Amino acid sequence: MARVARLLSKFSLLRLFRKKKRPIRKTDRTEQPTPAPVAKAPSAIIRPSASLVGHQLLRSFGAGSQKTFALQGVSLELQPNQLNLLMGPSGSGKTTLLAVLSALLRPCDGRVSALGQEIWRMSETELERFRLKHCSYVFQGYNLFPALTAREQLEIVLRWGEGVSQREARKRSEEVLSQLGLGNKLNLRPAQMSGGEKQRVAIGRALVKNPSFLFADEPTSALDWENGQQVIELLHGVARQRGSTVLVVTHDPRLVNYADRVIEMADGKLMNDAPKDGVHLTAAGGHGQAPHGPHIKGGFQAFQPGYRPVANGPRLMLQEPQPKGW
Repeated sequence: MARVARLLSKFSLLRLFRKKKRPIRKTDRTEQPTPAPVAKAPSAIIRPSASLVGHQLLRSFGAGSQKTFALQGVSLELQPNQLNLLMGPSGSGKTTLLAVLSALLRPCDGRVSALGQEIWRMSETELERFRLKHCSYVFQGYNLFPALTAREQLEIVLRWGEGVSQREARKRSEEVLSQLGLGNKLNLRPAQMSGGEKQRVAIGRALVKNPSFLFADEPTSALDWENGQQVIELLHGVARQRGSTVLVVTHDPRLVNYADRVIEMADGKLMNDAPKDGVHLTAAGGHGQAPHGPHIKGGFQAFQPGYRPVANGPRLMLQEPQPKGW
């Protein structure tokens, strides 16, 4: 009997254990109300905030009867991740606008805001730091150091500007120069290079820095189309892959297909501003498509009644001379 009692006790405990551990059936669950489906809001198109803004920019040269206006109330916004072309006839104010926006030439009036800072309210020391940290330039006149090799032209930017090691500076410099087809010209000095090779070194010096802003004045003017195409593709890659704002002054209409935006200037004013797909390099009056380019003096504006070219502003240089008395 004792043995039977022990067996019954074990059986009872086993049943109790199974009862506690049995899976919960649907009928045992407390029914929860099914939440009503929430309507999904349509995706909004978010416009990136402008990284560079010019407002009512005015710049003149000379005085009295010799005074001419290179910029006349120019306002524009430039976005990150974009390659912008600035086009127009000679003397239209393109290079002057580039110099004003890039913190190289002070405007007579107006404001320039870059990364949320008004650059022309900065001190000279603050301007130098801003240019060193955020800006790269491709000058029309190359501005290479005569005593340095092609590789050293790029290395010096990284060593002094970013404080990287010599090994890292050499590696990055060689990679960029190889991309530009100068892998076998690393140890040549400017006097040993052709004009096109010097231009590519100057472009490499701008690219190696990974800048927030890249400003280029006629970067393909000294290059054949094969090398020019390679350069504009690299500039476009800088904008898209690194998130830079790239502004290029050019007369070359072949570059339009590589741009995200084309800005036309004439007589110191913006005449046309359109994304690539909407570009129609037309005259200001809108009367069809007009020829454009350096082979036609004055570009498309030369076909307009009353056309009068503005005197050329200075080309981009390392130190911009200020007119006397300004």
